[in-house]
Amino acid sequence: MPNTEQQSRIDALTQRVNELVAREDIRTCLYRINRGMDRIDAELLASGFFSDARIRWGTPEAVDFGEWLQAALAIQQKTEHVQHLIGNILIDLEGDRARVESYEIGRHLTPMGDDMKDLIIASRYIDIFEKRESRWRIVRRDKVVDWARIMEGSDPVYQHASLAGQRNSSDVSFEMFGEKPFHSLV
Repeated sequence: MPNTEQQSRIDALTQRVNELVAREDIRTCLYRINRGMDRIDAELLASGFFSDARIRWGTPEAVDFGEWLQAALAIQQKTEHVQHLIGNILIDLEGDRARVESYEIGRHLTPMGDDMKDLIIASRYIDIFEKRESRWRIVRRDKVVDWARIMEGSDPVYQHASLAGQRNSSDVSFEMFGEKPFHSLV
């Protein structure tokens, strides 16, 4: 049986390991959301949110998760050659809640008038996560746009790439990872 000093060290290490696991679970959740957006995988995208989540994403008021999910998927279906890169993830843990800020740069080849234009958006997500039934998910998300650019959208390099990314199951990642990549992380 450990003495008091040993037990204090064990308790401190246990607390630190639990904190590290929580932080990694939150980061993985953010990565799943972005993969869900990029591959238009509604199930993977939705796995990052609790069903009662509220989201303010281009709207002055927060909307229900279901309403947001439909709108997000509709927008993503209109765009091509999309990639969302997430980083600078800061996590402030408070028990089973966490305040999280993460930076994102998203590139979207978007129909604008008769042309396709590159819409590049640099934004931050201000998220509130909760841990329920051992799962970390978002309960509140605000997307803050820091800057955006619209640029000419031709893609001559992409058109000749031997392994060009696809937004569906014909993407090479499905060949490598299977029918539902990363769904095991949910």
